Amino acid sequence: MGVMAIIKKGFGIATKMIPLVVILFIFNAVWNIGSIPIIKPGTASPALTAAAVIFSLLFILASVFIQGSTLGLVRDHIKSGTSELKNFITYGLKYYLKLFGLGLLIILIAGVIALIAGALIAVTAPANKLVLTIIASTIAVIIGGLGLYAVLLLILAPYALVCDEIGVIASMKRSIEKVRKSLGKVFVLLLLLILISLGIGFLIGLITGLATIALPAAIGQVIIGIVNSAFNAYLGIVMLGSLMVMYLGIEGSARPQTAAAPKP
Repeated sequence: MGVMAIIKKGFGIATKMIPLVVILFIFNAVWNIGSIPIIKPGTASPALTAAAVIFSLLFILASVFIQGSTLGLVRDHIKSGTSELKNFITYGLKYYLKLFGLGLLIILIAGVIALIAGALIAVTAPANKLVLTIIASTIAVIIGGLGLYAVLLLILAPYALVCDEIGVIASMKRSIEKVRKSLGKVFVLLLLLILISLGIGFLIGLITGLATIALPAAIGQVIIGIVNSAFNAYLGIVMLGSLMVMYLGIEGSARPQTAAAPKP
């Protein structure tokens, strides 16, 4: 299946899973509208800073649950043509710890690579020697490029974890294996999905901004938050569905296991 066909399939999945899109919309709206008073300019204070930190942590923790639920339901839809919304909570709990651990490992890997690149520049900068600075900067750029490549290799790990019902390390290995088999195709798919998201997002943002320009600032922020929530919910399923179709379409050395939907 070609990249454009995969993206078309992703839009089809999102359109057929509107109840799931609605759940994601509500989740995003709570974040967008709830964060308005916290990030309002000129209102910084220790209490608001603490509230922002707590609110952000809760959002991140809840996002892992939402990710597991969404991955499980989209997997069911792709493999069987249908999905049971009643499994939303079941999948969220089932994959929570694995996805949380996977996320931590990927962040740790990216953080270590970024730290090495930053430390290299920081150590050589005080010497104030042009040649040394150029060499250090070049090495740092190369290390950064390797870091991006590592993240790209792990981009399909959450899909491997859920689709193949495997552990964190095994899912990372499976992702590396499958991305290497179709590196160019995966890269082009990601690039097109990002461009589509930016393009549609820009148009929606422009129209929403013009429509709310005459409204009070608070009302305008709420409307923009609601519109962004709907956009992110739908496009989020498009992207997730496209990447899962891509993952399931890449042949690997191991045969994926079909997970049975939980019994009510």
